[in-house]
Amino acid sequence: MSNPEPAPEAKDGAAKAAKPPNVWAPVIAMLVLMPGITYGVAQFVILPKVRAVVQEQNTEAAAGKDGHGGGETNDGQGKAEAKGGHGKAEAKGGHGKGSVAGGQGTYDFESVVVNLSGTMGTRYLKASFTIYSDNADLKEVVEKNKKQLLDVASTVLGSRTLADLEQPGAKNVVRNDLMANINQAVKSDLVTKIFFSEFVVQ
Repeated sequence: MSNPEPAPEAKDGAAKAAKPPNVWAPVIAMLVLMPGITYGVAQFVILPKVRAVVQEQNTEAAAGKDGHGGGETNDGQGKAEAKGGHGKAEAKGGHGKGSVAGGQGTYDFESVVVNLSGTMGTRYLKASFTIYSDNADLKEVVEKNKKQLLDVASTVLGSRTLADLEQPGAKNVVRNDLMANINQAVKSDLVTKIFFSEFVVQ
């Protein structure tokens, strides 16, 4: 007696089942995903670190060049509140107090509150700061441009992300940006120093 040979259909089924999986699918997926992953890592990991280091070095160089010391003071009781977020802010005015001491004028901005960029309104920054100037007319210039200066302050503060403020030297970067933008708004080198008396992220 001889064994019956398997039917031809059974042989075809076994050949189809043994076909290897497509090896090109992972290669194509990798080629499609790698540029996106590379861009994401560069944009959100590497570049923020590089920017922070460069800004910190610029801040240190500027601080060494100016020779200004670093204490923080609050000489008066002015109130100015700005609320908004993501670079847009509605300034609600208060009054600042200006004074001149030893040939240097000061003006206080208290409780400037802004939503941090990229937090969808869930985190905010509250800052109070004093601007210093060698200009004896500081109070008059600030009072004349108060709404514009509050808008400048809230725009500079509100443009920061939580990650920006967690970087080393972030406060100095904000201080320098604030000083540069205020001076640009009044079209002079009015502000020589800024000291924060309050800088709280909540």
